[in-house]
Formats: sequence, C-alpha cells, structure tokens
Amino acid sequence: MIQTVVKRDGRIVGFNEQKIMAAIRKAMLHTDKGEDTTLIEQITDHISYRGKSQMSVEAIQDAIELELMKSARKDVAQKYIAYRNQRNIARKAKTRDVFMSIVNAKNNDITRENANMNADTPAGMMMKFASETTKPFVDDYLLSEDVRDAVMHNYIHIHDKDYYPTKSLTCVQHPLDVILNHGFTAGHGSSRPAKRIETAAVLACISLETCQNEMHGGQAIPAFDFYLAPYVRMSYQEEVKNLEKLTGEDLSNLYDAPIDDYIEKPLDGLQGRERLEQHAINKTVNRVHQAMEAFIHNMNTIHSRGGNQVVFSSINYGTDTSAEGRCIMREILQSTYQGVGNGETAIFPIQIWKKKRGVNYLPEDRNYDLYKLACKVTARRFFPNFLNLDATFNQNEKWRADDPERYKWEIATMGCRTRVFEDRWGEKTSIARGNLSFSTINIVKLAIECMGIEDEKQRIDMFFAKLDNILDITAKQLDERFQFQKTAMAKQFPLLMKYLWVGAENLKPEETIESVINHGTLGIGFIGLAECLVALIGKHHGESEKAQELGLKIITYMRDRANEFSEQYH
Repeated sequence: MIQTVVKRDGRIVGFNEQKIMAAIRKAMLHTDKGEDTTLIEQITDHISYRGKSQMSVEAIQDAIELELMKSARKDVAQKYIAYRNQRNIARKAKTRDVFMSIVNAKNNDITRENANMNADTPAGMMMKFASETTKPFVDDYLLSEDVRDAVMHNYIHIHDKDYYPTKSLTCVQHPLDVILNHGFTAGHGSSRPAKRIETAAVLACISLETCQNEMHGGQAIPAFDFYLAPYVRMSYQEEVKNLEKLTGEDLSNLYDAPIDDYIEKPLDGLQGRERLEQHAINKTVNRVHQAMEAFIHNMNTIHSRGGNQVVFSSINYGTDTSAEGRCIMREILQSTYQGVGNGETAIFPIQIWKKKRGVNYLPEDRNYDLYKLACKVTARRFFPNFLNLDATFNQNEKWRADDPERYKWEIATMGCRTRVFEDRWGEKTSIARGNLSFSTINIVKLAIECMGIEDEKQRIDMFFAKLDNILDITAKQLDERFQFQKTAMAKQFPLLMKYLWVGAENLKPEETIESVINHGTLGIGFIGLAECLVALIGKHHGESEKAQELGLKIITYMRDRANEFSEQYH
C-alpha cells in the first residue's frame, strides 16, 4: 500500500488518493462519454493497495496510464497521456524561455543580473546557462521547506544561490604580504617573491584574479599602502644601482638614506649626489605611477571565472605615513583622477580611504595633504569612499601610532559595505577573513501585507511579528548553508585555503575547511526601509520624525536579533 510519495523536487509527502481520482476525472471530462465514478474508484483502489510503500510521482502516473489502457476506456487513457505530455512540455517551457533569452543575447533581468559580467560573450552565456539551471537544483534539494517557501514567495533573497552547490565563500581580505614575500602557486606554475614595485603590483592583481575563481563574492586588499610600500624603496635602490653603473661611483650610502617624500622635482640647479638622489627619486615616482596605472587598468580588463567577468575588487589605504606608503597613495590617487582609456572612470578597484585623527584627518596630520587629494579625486571619480577609523565600533585597543604593523588592527571593508572585524574565535582584525554568505530580507513585502489592518498599532505589531518569523528563517538558512560550506575540502580552494584565509596554512588538502571558516561572518541584509515605512504609516524617514523613529526601531530590532543569532549559532 502506498504511504508516501516522492515529489519531483525531492520532497517526500504523505500519499493522497484524491489526487489520483482528480487526475482520472479530469481526463474523463475531456472525452465524449464523460465521467465513470465506478471506474475511477476501481483504478484508484488498485493502484493505492498494490503499490509500493513509497513511490515517485512519475511511477504513480505510469501506473494510472497502465490501468486506463487495460480498461474499456481507451479514450480516457489517450486524453490522460496527452495531458501528461503537455504538463511535461510546460515544465520545460520556462527553462527553454530562459535559455533562449541568453542565446539571443536579449537585454533582460537574467542577462543583466551581474554588473561586472558580460553575459553576451560565449563564456558569459555558459555561466548563465549554468546559473539558471543550478538555482532550481538548490531550491529542490538544498533548501529546507520553510526556507524554500520564503524564497519562492520573495520574503528573502539568497545571494549567489547559483554558487550554493560549490560550497564557495563570499569574500576575503587578502594578506598580500604573504603573497609578495613568499610567492604563490595558483595551480599551474608558481610565482617568485616580488623585488620591485611593478612585480608587486602585478602579483596583487594576480592574487585577486586567481582567488575570484574560487569564491562567489569580492576580493579586497586591507592595507594597500603598507603592503606595497617596501617595493617603492626596493625600486629606488634599483635606480641608485643603475646610477652607480652609469657614473662608476659608490652610492651605497643612498640605499637606505632617509627620504621625507617621493616628490618628482626638476634637476635644474642640483649638483653631485643631491642631483643623483633626486634623479633616482624621479625615476622611482614614474615607475610607481606606471605600476598603479597598470594595476587599475588590469583590474578593469583581466577576466576571471571562465574569462567573462572582471574581478570585483577593493583596496583599503590611507594610514601609512612612511614616504614609500605615501608615494603609493599619491600615485594610485593621481592615476584614478586621470581615469582609464579615454579618461573614463574606472569601475574597479573600489577604493576605501581609512580616515583617522592623528594620521590623516587634521591639518597638522602627516597625511592630511593626501586626504585632501582623496577628496578631490572622489569629487570627480566617486572613489575613494571614506571609512572612519575613529568611530567607536571601528576601534581596536591594540592599535598604536608607532606600530609599523598597525594596519593589522585597522578595520578594512569590502566595497565599503561588507564589514568583517570582530571575531569570537580569534583576533579582532579584518585581515585574512571575510563573509561566508549573506541573504536579504524584503521588508517592503512584509509591510504591504499589513496595510489592510486599520489600527496603526496593530498594523505595526503585525509587521514586527512577521519580521521576527522571517529573521528566524533567514538565520536558519544562513546556518544551513554554513553547515554545507564547511564540508568542502581545502584542495577545492588551492589559493584561498593555502595562503589567504586565517589558519588555512595548517590544513591538509583532504581536510575539510570546517576548522577555519568559523572566523568568517554570516550576513542578514534588508531592502526597502523607506517603502516599508510608507506602507506602515504613510511617510518615510525623510518625511517625518515619527517615520524616522520607527525606522530606527526596525533596524535596531534586526541588529538585536542578529546579535542573538550570533550567540545561538556561535
């Protein structure tokens, strides 16, 4: 006797004989002879009692066809088979329509889903084919039923759902010094440690580009100025050595001589070693500028993920007060200001200026001149964004102005959005850590569903009840994805889980990444606060104090629940 049924999406549900009866009745009503209640009951009973305890939908439909063909009502069997074929075609039609929009390079929500990917190229089309077939697989086999329902009804959006089965993580802040000092192997061939600024800038590109193939989110460098600064001095020393060859003089006393700033100046009026030193500085500045120009150009032209998507990249800088670090910042800003190609604004890297009193914010600060330059550049190019290290929640008690590695205790962000700093399992730092996955709650829909309630207090109370339920589902979904991600093996991420993620250097290739990815974060986002408030009380937070107060209450509630989830799921 049939007890349970395996549906097409993999779910197992209780057997319901009424569905068999309804299917046969529908076929009969499309024939000239009409309905035969006795035959319907006979076939239903026969299939129900003689079937296996668990059967698939397809197996049950096969049994219905067989019983109808054995009966005197061949006309019903014909209609049932035709209807079943139509349903199969209809199920495939949606996939066909999606695929044809990709094939024909139509400009729609599918082909424009990702801003830094060209879905019209062959590689881009292959990515979209894979993406659109993977998402239903995730819905059917990897999501729990309440999560699937929330996604289906647009209460939550799971970001990068097509990458869900790969177990990939979202983003990481690259400890670039590891790559620059030791080189790395990216699977085919290896690179040597950098010795000059041009090589360092190229390795920074390659690190970001290679890791992009192992992750579904963005790549960032947390201390671009600090990491590249040593290679400015190396390049300067190389220029001094070139002068030694040219002049035959011993200029070794210039190798490590103090340099207040790398500023290009005319050589007119300069004599002897002062002239030679300034010439070496001028050559170094030009090389740094070209390296930064190349870095920006590469970040907007080098493709990853099968050759169709530029790297979603970010760089953080602003607090290195050394002459070399200042040179890196000045030239990346100058290159950004000039633009790429025909002067257009570069999309990547997204640049974040780390602002801090005593370093670069006040007129008396060492890097104040560069802060002003950053403001000038962002006025024209939208980058850099600005990150306030003095905010109480962005401070680290270990930060010291005289610490040459103080960048380790500075927060860095991904595209000025993803914030990874606190760590319940390790040091409070952004470096070698990132977000694991994130999902967005559609708070507008929750509010719209409450609009029919006339009493305002009851309306708002109902909204919070709905929000509370969706928050629980979202946190559960993120943890379920984490439980899936942690089963991946280190060898699946040859760069990320060898050089870039905190603690990964201790993993063996066949070991799972479970022991190290708990240093990452899970993120709950939201969309549509203004529209949510309009639906609830008629005005958004820019239109009334009351709406502003309610908006803060909603966001504070979500923040508090997120803190609870951090404790609940560790």
